Amino acid sequence: MLRTQNKRLCFVAITLVQFLSWQTLAAQDDGHGGHSGGGYIDLATLGMSGGSDHTGHSGLVGGRTAITSEAVHAYNALRDFVGLDPSTMDEIGGWAFANGLTNNSQAWGNDQMGVGMWYAMQGAKVGWMADNTFDPQIVADIERTARLGSPKEVMAMVYQYGHKGFADYLIKSQSQMVFINTLKMEPHYAGWMHDRCHGMLSIEDVAIAHDVNHLTVLSHDQMDPFMNDTWDWPQWPALEVSHARVLEYFQSMVVLGDPLGDHLGNLGEPPNPDDPADPPGEPGDGPYIAGDISVEVSGDLWWDGFTATIAVHNESNSNLSGWYFRFISSHQISGAPWGCEVETTSLGNGFYEHRVSGADWGAGIQAGGTMYVGFNGNQGNPLGNSGLLDGPKLFDGGWIGE
Repeated sequence: MLRTQNKRLCFVAITLVQFLSWQTLAAQDDGHGGHSGGGYIDLATLGMSGGSDHTGHSGLVGGRTAITSEAVHAYNALRDFVGLDPSTMDEIGGWAFANGLTNNSQAWGNDQMGVGMWYAMQGAKVGWMADNTFDPQIVADIERTARLGSPKEVMAMVYQYGHKGFADYLIKSQSQMVFINTLKMEPHYAGWMHDRCHGMLSIEDVAIAHDVNHLTVLSHDQMDPFMNDTWDWPQWPALEVSHARVLEYFQSMVVLGDPLGDHLGNLGEPPNPDDPADPPGEPGDGPYIAGDISVEVSGDLWWDGFTATIAVHNESNSNLSGWYFRFISSHQISGAPWGCEVETTSLGNGFYEHRVSGADWGAGIQAGGTMYVGFNGNQGNPLGNSGLLDGPKLFDGGWIGE
């Protein structure tokens, strides 16, 4: 889908404005939730209620996390992917109030912003899924994987079940951890789901909006979707709603359209789940390509650390200099690399972007030749105290290439 440069600039500009407004709101913390990391604010900062179970930090178990405005970042990444301008929490909240998706007909205090944050989270959690592969069980599976598994496992599911190209978009825009962090959020947190976002809109004459919102609420063991606020039994009316209508309802949150209408349609077939090849950018077994080079990883694991040996192949018919590649990893590079330089940027949430470039004797590679460079590192996500290092272990946050 083509997008104009103006939309890109608008996305950046509105994101900056929202970041500054979040910073201001964070300074107004009322003691309920506080300021979260990365410049995002906790939903509880805008108000806190005990209208259902699991609304406080005691309910954040099994990898569940608080709802923060990071969800709006993930939401606007999805809007950008489908060619829409970014939206603000106020705009999203205004849409929810106008469409009967709230308890009261008019907002007061911080209601509109908080409701906007909450529905941004819901849209980002579900709206990425392709129409022809959608199943409520996948929602439970990917939320559970985000909370208890690895980023690689989450991204593999996005490739399999998401709109065509969305996984690659997340990697190229460096939004995959924002997306994964949003999947971790517990919908009941801070009480907004029941006390602010309890919409009475009828859906297929068998349920109301609030029932369908329970799609993202999981059982205690996180195996089942559409669970009640106790995590003990299903939200029964929602189970009577057709899968197509459930998905269109969540897609309406993304496009800010009629909650009972049809919106995104099918943006493309996802890759064949039986295809043994790793999708581009997925941190699988490779090949890892960056321009004229391909990269292979070997090495050894040791106590809380590793030694990486990187084979950099010149795939072109010309001598090469100035090569580099980038990847995201939970692991940090330590000491002085050999044959290369490593520039590291912290992405927050325990992940780093590393840019590896040729240096000294490793700067040039003959046509068709191979150069071996390397570095030591400290383990982020545990890899064990012995054994071999490979690409999936080193690139556990995603391969970027160039």
